[in-house]
Amino acid sequence: MKLTLKIIVLFLVVVCGLVGVSGYLSVQREVDFFEVEMTARHGRLVATVEPMLRDAWSSAGRGGMLQFVARIAGDEQQVRIRWVWLDETADDATRPVAPRQSLAGLPTNRLTSVPVRETDGAGLYCSYFPVEFGDGRLGALEMSESLARRDQYTQDTIIRTILLMGALIAAAVLLVAFAGLRLIGQPLQALIQKTQQVAGGELRTPVIVGGSDELAQLATALNQMCEKLDTSQQAVQRESAQRIEAMEQLRHGDRLKTVGRLASGVAHELGTPLNVVIGRAGLIAGGNLGADDVNKSAKAIQTEATRMTGIVQQLLNFARRSTPKQTLCDLNHVIDLTINLMEPIIKKKNAQVSITERLSAGITVNIDAAQMQQVFSNLLMNALLSRDAGVAVQIATQRGDASSSELSGHQSRRCVSITVTDNGTGISDVDLPHVFEPFFTTREIGQGTGLGLSISHGIVSEHGGWMTVVSRLGEGTTFAVFLPVEVDL
Repeated sequence: MKLTLKIIVLFLVVVCGLVGVSGYLSVQREVDFFEVEMTARHGRLVATVEPMLRDAWSSAGRGGMLQFVARIAGDEQQVRIRWVWLDETADDATRPVAPRQSLAGLPTNRLTSVPVRETDGAGLYCSYFPVEFGDGRLGALEMSESLARRDQYTQDTIIRTILLMGALIAAAVLLVAFAGLRLIGQPLQALIQKTQQVAGGELRTPVIVGGSDELAQLATALNQMCEKLDTSQQAVQRESAQRIEAMEQLRHGDRLKTVGRLASGVAHELGTPLNVVIGRAGLIAGGNLGADDVNKSAKAIQTEATRMTGIVQQLLNFARRSTPKQTLCDLNHVIDLTINLMEPIIKKKNAQVSITERLSAGITVNIDAAQMQQVFSNLLMNALLSRDAGVAVQIATQRGDASSSELSGHQSRRCVSITVTDNGTGISDVDLPHVFEPFFTTREIGQGTGLGLSISHGIVSEHGGWMTVVSRLGEGTTFAVFLPVEVDL
């Protein structure tokens, strides 16, 4: 709409300029025509009167000449004729209408025309024909006629020009407004609406612009662009969904790998309560127990069965594939669950796992508990496998400010950190930069996939955090997980 208005204004300026120039030239042409016509008429009068004027001077002198001028002035209706003196001694009756300074130096015997505007505003066109009769005083035959007809014609021409300009302006406004809105305004509005839809993510609704001009070509190009963008977007969405599905499968596989390692420990862990259940059930089945002893044995069976159910359920919960969902969770509780889950393999490896520092009670972090438990189980598993047996593992959770090269501008952020430190064999300086790379492992073939730390790193990154590792051969390794928090803890 703004562009259409600009076009209308520009068109009006051009039209008004052309009509105005045309009117001005027309008025000027008519003015020139009137002046040429009056000059020619005065010239014809001079050609007729001059010989008779000289004869009257010769025969009757100055008085006869003045009488002659008075007589022909009475006979001429259109042109006013007077005899005027050009010197300073002329009285009111013989003083020229034109200002004296405009008549200075007039050549004799030659017609000179001067337009004059009187004090009352009336216009006169005066012509002077200076004549010298030999008495030393210079006079002139003055012929003048009113410019009212010329002024009236000029005024009529100006009015006609203004009316024509107004009519052209009105016609131009209507025409350009209609054409501008139809040919420019509406197509541009449709294109603008389409670009706004594209900005909002709507790519499938085409813009329709009729015709074959540049705007229609632009609309076609925009539709083609949107089709290609939509195709690319769908391909990206498919690839992203496939990538997410592949990542979830890898993470689930990693959990199942951990479950497999825990299986033998769980079997050993279930052995003791199963023996208790079998023994107590045998006593009851023997029928030699009193009512109180039967009750005690039944309660023992119930207690051990509940314990076994908890062990199996804990393992199933860890292995189950779930939809990622971040909620406010207690990190201490998640770490405790992970340690309980790993208890069988901790006992099998004769390891010592201790929590040296905990977050204050009530502090929560926005995480996916299942995914973060997978991270902690991977770190704890790596620590337990860092030595053949007897490894000591220390876990600490803290709060404070931290920064990482993975953050934009290395900005410091308020975080909680979870460190897992072992006194195992450590990682060499050559291998240390590659520990988070997929499929990188220092273990023998068949003992590790090299995906655990890579998957853990990806999970932490998705939570907006980062991981670090510090290790020395023969001394041990420390993995740290940093999770940002949005509020001051």
